[in-house]
Amino acid sequence: MEVGEGRQPDEQTGPIPVVPQQPPVPVIPPSLYPPAFLPPGGGVCQLPPGVPLSPFQPIEDAGFEELTRAESTHWRVDIKWVFGILTTLLLFMTITTAGLHRISGQGAAREIMVPVIDDATGVRSAVEENYQDLKVKARKKNAQLVIPDIGVDISIGAEEILSLGSEELADRVVLEVGRQTYNQGYYSDLPMKPAQGVGEERGKATCETLLASLNRKTHQALVWPMIILGVMALLFAAPFLIFCRGWGKVIGAGVVVIAAALPASLYIRIGCQFLWKGGAAGLYKGAVLQAFSTSGSLMLVYFDIALGVGALLLLMGIVGNTVSRKSRERVLPFGDLQEPAEIVAGGPAVEPGPILPPTPPDEPARGTSEEAFLD
Repeated sequence: MEVGEGRQPDEQTGPIPVVPQQPPVPVIPPSLYPPAFLPPGGGVCQLPPGVPLSPFQPIEDAGFEELTRAESTHWRVDIKWVFGILTTLLLFMTITTAGLHRISGQGAAREIMVPVIDDATGVRSAVEENYQDLKVKARKKNAQLVIPDIGVDISIGAEEILSLGSEELADRVVLEVGRQTYNQGYYSDLPMKPAQGVGEERGKATCETLLASLNRKTHQALVWPMIILGVMALLFAAPFLIFCRGWGKVIGAGVVVIAAALPASLYIRIGCQFLWKGGAAGLYKGAVLQAFSTSGSLMLVYFDIALGVGALLLLMGIVGNTVSRKSRERVLPFGDLQEPAEIVAGGPAVEPGPILPPTPPDEPARGTSEEAFLD
């Protein structure tokens, strides 16, 4: 039959291609989804052979690993900061004990005790009252004279008494009383001035406590507590640093040291500037505040040293972490997509080559008897 121009033939001409039969795809029931299934008897079994895996299996595995890693990180962080807080408390106690050990030393203790003895006791007034009698006795015999009415045995040579005035002799006796009190201890044997006014009795008791605490025996007794607390702080700091990672060890150490020293440093500074200033009403109150101010100034050195060490560690950790992070940065993939637009639009240059003849189409393979019949 003739076919006009622009019309398609109504009947099929030529051989009809035959699509080969595909093998059946097994159907996976919901109970057998990868990567495993639970049989009725219990236990995890692998998939039967021939069952294809889900294309989303790598994504599921990655998500599960990420959740597991996040869960393990939580307990590491908790344990780390438990040891960090304990280390901070022990380090604070160690620095405080070291400060007490310093102010109980001979030089620092006398610096604190002498003003208390001078202001709160009757040693100076007793020396000034007996000054004339002491000079008379010193002219009569050239020997050591005992200072009366001061509660302790202090002997001074006759020549020294004659060469000193009343105030100078009182200063000499007060210094000697402080030295003897530090070496032998205070047993409430010094004449105390009467307490008059609100809070003076408490101030008097505080002055006597200071005199009884600042001595050689206390200074020696503080050595072992300071060593024990320092060792315990190191023992608790070891697991804290173990649970930290990378430069976080240095940063964590700096944070712990600063946290241990900063509160006490601020409190002592505020006390010395505002709370323990001299000139307070009352005899014993003024002596106590002056003693607190001197003690705080002596102890502040250790807390300032700890703050400096902590700040240095923190700075080193931050700088090291930043440098390490910059060095680990990798080049982004698909770098060719970031080339200039004109290069991407033009594309690479194509070199001319030989013109090849067109490839003839493959002849259809001989089919079944039905194809032969149609031919």
